[in-house]
Amino acid sequence: MPRDFTRTTFFARHRVLVRALAEAMFTCDRGPDAARLEAFVDDIDSFVSHASRMLRLGLLLMLEVIRFAPFWLVWRPATFESLPCPDRIRVLERMESSRFVPVVLVFAAYKAILCLVYFEHRDELADVGYSAERTRWVRALPLVSSQAAE
Repeated sequence: MPRDFTRTTFFARHRVLVRALAEAMFTCDRGPDAARLEAFVDDIDSFVSHASRMLRLGLLLMLEVIRFAPFWLVWRPATFESLPCPDRIRVLERMESSRFVPVVLVFAAYKAILCLVYFEHRDELADVGYSAERTRWVRALPLVSSQAAE
């Protein structure tokens, strides 16, 4: 029997960090609940686990940069996941507007991955106003009948 692909990349400390990163990036009035965040971390781990070995190593190193970013961005002797949510948001804002390009690239890489996976979920798309029942493509493309094709 063939086995399903079950590689995981994140260690426990990375899972906590990705969860804290998601809380900071997607926090809003109601925010995602704990179960949704746990499922989201599993989805991110699966997404990263399908990459090549070198890309997985690079993404893990980028997570370590995010983890220790509060030391030099907000001058706090704490890791990213141990900060309260408003301070995490401030760290991400400073990463995004940094003049040091590698810090911006680390932020952009994880922002792209997290947004790509987070907004695949129908409920999150509905929260931002996207309707899954779009049928414009049906009206825009002419249908060819089987008689006309012959």
